[in-house]
Amino acid sequence: MVEDWDVAGQKLLVEGTYAWQTGHHEEAMHKFEELIERYPERPEGYNKMGVVFAQKGSLGEAEQYFLTALAKDRMHAPALTNLGNIYLERGELDLAVQHYTLALSVDAEYAPAHRNLSVAYRRLGRLNQSVTHLKRSQRLETQRQRDEFRAERAVRAGQAPPKPSRSRPRSISMVWWILLAAIAIYFIIRIGPHS
Repeated sequence: MVEDWDVAGQKLLVEGTYAWQTGHHEEAMHKFEELIERYPERPEGYNKMGVVFAQKGSLGEAEQYFLTALAKDRMHAPALTNLGNIYLERGELDLAVQHYTLALSVDAEYAPAHRNLSVAYRRLGRLNQSVTHLKRSQRLETQRQRDEFRAERAVRAGQAPPKPSRSRPRSISMVWWILLAAIAIYFIIRIGPHS
């Protein structure tokens, strides 16, 4: 039976992730398999199974799960990043960079994509870009850890996980400054010099 993505689905995802992180690998696999069974059209379960196989060293199986996740949602930033990791492991740096960049086009604040893009750039000798993405990933990772803690706490209390907090994108504030400067220039030109 296919179910709507709801608190129960998010709870399975959080519980499976927590089980994996605390060394309860069989329990985690069961949670992720249940996630796929109950929500076959969602990418999250396939992505998590791919992570499990990647961490076990089964890159071919992991790749298939990531590709399946992307077949469900071609712009799923975690699956794009994880597929990039497979390419990074294989030394296919250009493909890795493409996948990390695509993941960041979907979610500019996805810390793992920044971190792994930093590694790929370092291997390509593009050190300035590497450092930029490493610093960004470190800032975002701290926030992500706080968000995960809050989500786990909410799920254990039987509540829906809170939405992740996001810092205001720098590009938006830059747009405002450019807009204000354009308006100021317009009025300066329009009014002209007064004698």
